[in-house]
Amino acid sequence: MSKIYNIKGVKLACASSNTRYGKRDDSLVITLDEKCTISGKFTSNSFKAAPIKIAQKNLTSLMPGKKALLINAGNANAATGLKGVNAVKRYCKEISSQLGISSSNAIPFSTGVIGEPFPTSKYLKAFKKAIPSLNQKNWKAAALSILTTDTKPKLISKEINVGKRKVAITGFAKGSGMIRPDFATLLSFVFIDGKLNSESLKKIHSNALSESFEALTVDGDTSPNDSSLLVASGNKENFIKKNSTEEKKLEKAVKEIFRELAHLLAKDAEGATKKISVNVSQAKNQKQAKSVAFTVAESPLVKTAMFGNDANWGRILSAVGRDAEINNIEKVSISINGQPMVKRGNLDPKHSEKLASKAVKKKDIEINIKLGLGKAKFNVLTSDFSEDYVLINSDYRS
Repeated sequence: MSKIYNIKGVKLACASSNTRYGKRDDSLVITLDEKCTISGKFTSNSFKAAPIKIAQKNLTSLMPGKKALLINAGNANAATGLKGVNAVKRYCKEISSQLGISSSNAIPFSTGVIGEPFPTSKYLKAFKKAIPSLNQKNWKAAALSILTTDTKPKLISKEINVGKRKVAITGFAKGSGMIRPDFATLLSFVFIDGKLNSESLKKIHSNALSESFEALTVDGDTSPNDSSLLVASGNKENFIKKNSTEEKKLEKAVKEIFRELAHLLAKDAEGATKKISVNVSQAKNQKQAKSVAFTVAESPLVKTAMFGNDANWGRILSAVGRDAEINNIEKVSISINGQPMVKRGNLDPKHSEKLASKAVKKKDIEINIKLGLGKAKFNVLTSDFSEDYVLINSDYRS
């Protein structure tokens, strides 16, 4: 793993609740400087988890002073009714008191099994245990503590030159399954060592999401806990002026962080053996390009074919044809990792089954689809479906 840059005013610590994962750390506390700004995006799922309800409310009523993020893994605290909400209020109040901050400045997040009673006392004890260990260097431990079915942490850090200053950006994320977010991934937290106004931060966040987690799907399912935070630390030495050249450079770097995290999530999707990029071009408009890209990316037949090293272009073509407006098959062309498959709706004369089979054996697959209808394009990241995906999700609660 490359160098991890600390963020001024951001401290992290984690501990174990000794619940689902035994002695593994699963409870994370992050404290933020009083001058920080926060942009939050949350699940579009109608059945929002208890911590999401409180997080959204608290982000709209932040008080002066330091802030804290409280994150637990193992129990989603979703579909838990009033008891779940009261559990969140309880640990936010008690941890806020211990940290000496307003309870509305505590922002909660959860990930894990849906519908199980939330063991409030155990997670509360873990949060309290973590607090004395708060420091600026606990990034790797933090990234590990939020994992559920992930097999490895997703942690990215960069330092860029902005004028004569160096600005660090560090972020981590988790998510292996139940991923088809309309804004973010299951959980992601990215921190900028700088000072930005709220409007600029929200714009950068929205733009970064549209090119990363909004273009990522594993299985087409959204979680009631999906959350993404972009935080500017408030470091006045790195003040970024709104609409400046410096802001544009910073936005470019933030987008790179989000894209890299999205690629790591696709690679580590539940049971995945391959990362797949579905690139649709020559669409009538972006809405059509996005629709076709997601249809192909979420097709179980396409995903299983890629797992089985089967260059079955007929499955891809059939998925494209699900769009009622694409009614002229003769305009469609398809290639996989540069190998021609379809031209004008038929087998490409240059197609070689031997080379095609070799192409789909690679760990990184690019499916390129040209619709021949216009100039719009859209790319979606996904993964293959293996036997392990079925095994993981058929026995998730055990």
